[in-house]
Amino acid sequence: MRTFCLSTTIIVGFILAGIAKANDVIDGGSGRFYHQDISSGEKRDISVYYHLPDNYVPNRPILFVMHGNSRTAVRYWRQWHEVAEAYNVLILVPEFDKFDFPGSVSYHSGGMYDVVSGEDKPPYQWTFSIINRIFEQTKKLTNATQETFFIYGHSAGAQFVHRYLTFTGASKVQRAVAANAGWYTLPVLEDEFPYGLKGSPATIADLAPLFDQHLIILLGENDTKQTRSLRQTFEAMEQGAHRLERGKHYYATGKRVATTLKLPFNWRIQTVPGVGHSNRGMAPFAAKILFDN
Repeated sequence: MRTFCLSTTIIVGFILAGIAKANDVIDGGSGRFYHQDISSGEKRDISVYYHLPDNYVPNRPILFVMHGNSRTAVRYWRQWHEVAEAYNVLILVPEFDKFDFPGSVSYHSGGMYDVVSGEDKPPYQWTFSIINRIFEQTKKLTNATQETFFIYGHSAGAQFVHRYLTFTGASKVQRAVAANAGWYTLPVLEDEFPYGLKGSPATIADLAPLFDQHLIILLGENDTKQTRSLRQTFEAMEQGAHRLERGKHYYATGKRVATTLKLPFNWRIQTVPGVGHSNRGMAPFAAKILFDN
């Protein structure tokens, strides 16, 4: 099992309440536990950072927070502490590091394909599938009675979230927020994966549960820079010049397809004034959307 480098340990400042082992019970406060994933045939210990308010009771919400491409789960975990306390929700931030989950195929796109061979993997080996297993483990650790959870992702985490909903149906998700994704897998069957669904595991039958999801596309009004990390392939640029345009394009495409197929459409879109590509700036608005409605 890998440990944090010294700089990360200093950032954490040893404020973790503790490390919960597989059969421990999580008490109030902050900490992490390990989820042992063996779906690929090799053991991968995934750190799951949590914050459990002292007043938390078993029927209160559970929220997954999906980190960005930097894989800095600790930073996201710290930035969501106030939300956890303000709304009395259990925050879970799983860390999909670049060693066990290299590249965008393994994380952003849910690990549906082998990184080396490009061959299809069975759904139980997808990175997407780990979320449900962490949820079940968390329920055992906390005695939570929730049957559904909330999920939020920023940047690469937003890519993960919208594809998780697209390719798994996400039947346990009560509400989802995808904030400031760099680019999208559009819900269209004529465009090749990963920019569309052609050649992917999804079929037209998967569009109904996708559009039925309570998905909020949350966009910073100032997220308009073409940064080095922003994908600029021809297909990505067709979605828009920057993240704000691409998010609006994704929402509009979903609405158009749902209307054409006469399917219920429960998505929403909202922009956040004065905020650019910032998880810290988006988090308070996401929290209101998730838990005030």
